Amino acid sequence: MIKNYPSDELSEMTVLGIAMLDAKQASTVIVSLVEDDFYAANLKNRKVFHAMKLLYDAGKAIDITTVTSELIDLKELDGIGGIDYLIQIGNKVTSLSNVEFYITNLKDKAILRNLLMEIDSIENDYETKKIEDVNRFIADCELRINKITNRRRVSDFVSAREAARLVGDKILKSYGVEGSITGIATGFTNLDALINGLNKSELVILAARPSVGKSAFALNIGYNAASKTRRPVAIFSLEMSVDMIFKRLFASQSCISYDNIQKGILSKEERLKLKEVEDDLAEVPLYVDDSSGASIDDIVLKSRKLKENQGDLGLIIVDYIGLINDSKNIYKDNEQAKIAAFSRRLKTLAMELECPVLCLSQLNRQTEARDNKKPQLSDLRSSGAIEQDADKVMFLYRPSYYSDQGISLNSSKKKFGQQSNDNAEENKKEEVKTSANDFVEIMVAKNRSGKIGTTQVLFMKNYGRFFTPDKTHEASFNDIRNKYESIDDD
Repeated sequence: MIKNYPSDELSEMTVLGIAMLDAKQASTVIVSLVEDDFYAANLKNRKVFHAMKLLYDAGKAIDITTVTSELIDLKELDGIGGIDYLIQIGNKVTSLSNVEFYITNLKDKAILRNLLMEIDSIENDYETKKIEDVNRFIADCELRINKITNRRRVSDFVSAREAARLVGDKILKSYGVEGSITGIATGFTNLDALINGLNKSELVILAARPSVGKSAFALNIGYNAASKTRRPVAIFSLEMSVDMIFKRLFASQSCISYDNIQKGILSKEERLKLKEVEDDLAEVPLYVDDSSGASIDDIVLKSRKLKENQGDLGLIIVDYIGLINDSKNIYKDNEQAKIAAFSRRLKTLAMELECPVLCLSQLNRQTEARDNKKPQLSDLRSSGAIEQDADKVMFLYRPSYYSDQGISLNSSKKKFGQQSNDNAEENKKEEVKTSANDFVEIMVAKNRSGKIGTTQVLFMKNYGRFFTPDKTHEASFNDIRNKYESIDDD
C-alpha cells in the first residue's frame, strides 16, 4: 500500500518561486534547505531545487531564465512540465516576506515524513528478518530514529540583546555563597572547589594506570552524588560484577576491610555495623549494570530508559571506555577510531540527558618510561579524540603504585621487582607502603569551563575509601607526602 507521507506542495512551490524572484532570498532558501526537504513523490520540485543549487554553487544568478537553461542542460526541463511549470511556480508567490515560515514548514514536514518512513522500515524489518537479539534490535531501532530526530532544525542566532537579558536575569536571581558549586558534588571539597563539581552535559574523563584506584574513586564519587542529591546515578561496570561493587561499597562505608568482607572473617560488632550500612545503601538511588559485553548502544539505551523511569539523572559512570564492546564489529582492529566514536557518543549522551558522564580510561605505559611518572594528556590512550570530546580530564597519581613495585619515581632505569641495596631507602618505602592511608594526587589537566590544577586526597586502601584530609589528618597527610618527596630527592 502506497502511503501519503506529510508534505506541503504549495510551500515547496512558493519557496522556489521566491528564490527565482528575489536574489537575496534565493541565498536564504538554498542555504537553509536540502533536496530531502522536498517530497520525493513530487520529483518536479526536487529537480528545480537541484538546478538552483548548482547555479548557486557556481556563483550564478538564480532567476527563471537561468533555471530554465540549467534544466535544459540537465535534460530535465521536459520532465518537470517545461517552462510552464516554472511560470506556475512564480505565480504561487503572494509575498516575499514570509520565506522563513515556508522554510520552517518544509523542514518540519521533512523530519516528520522521514521519521514515519523509518518507522515503517523498522516494522518491515521486524516482519521480514529474524530477530536474534531483542535488545540489540531495540538499540538499533532507537539509533535509526535518533539519527532523524537529531536533524531537527536548530534555532537561529541569538542576539546580544536577548542573551544579555536572559543570562543577566539568571545571574541576578542566583544567590550563591562563597565556596558553593553549580554542579553535582563529588564529595571531595578541594576537588569540587577546583572543578565546580560535575556539571550538566559534561563528559568528564578520569584516567590512571591500572590498579591505581580509579574504579574505587569513581565508586566513591557515585555514592556521594547519589546519597547527597537523591537523584539516580547509573554505573556501567564492564569489569566488576554487582556483587563486587557492593562489597566495595560495604567496605568503604563501614570501614571494614574489603579482604575480610570477601573472606567472611567478621566479628559480631562488624556484622552489626554491616547491617547498618546495608540499610543505608538500600536507600541510595544507585543503579548498576554489570553487563561485561555492553555496547555503546546498550549504554545509551539503558541510560535513556533509566531517566524515563526514575527522572532526571544525577550522574552516569562508565568503567571503562576501553571495555565498551564494538558489537557490530565496525572498527575491527582500529582501536583509535573506536575510542573516538565512543567518546563522541558519550558526550552526545551527556548533552541529550543533561547530566554529567564520568568515563574512566586507561593511561598508556609511556608514563613509566619517563623520569617524571606524573600523567599528562598525551598519556591517554587515543588521547586526541578523548581530549577533544572531554570537558574535564582528571588523572589519579599514586606514588606508591610505583614504589610498591620497586620502580624509582625519579629514574626510568629501575625495573619492576628490582631491589635496592640502600636499606635506608627501602625502609622509607616500606613505611609508606604499610601506612593505613595512602597519598593520592588528583590532577585536573583539562577544564573547559574553569581552572586546572592539582589537589590531594587520602586513600584508605583496605576499605577502598577516599577522603579529603582535614586538620585532624593534616599531620599524617604531610608525613606521607614528605616521605614520597624525600624518596624522589634520593
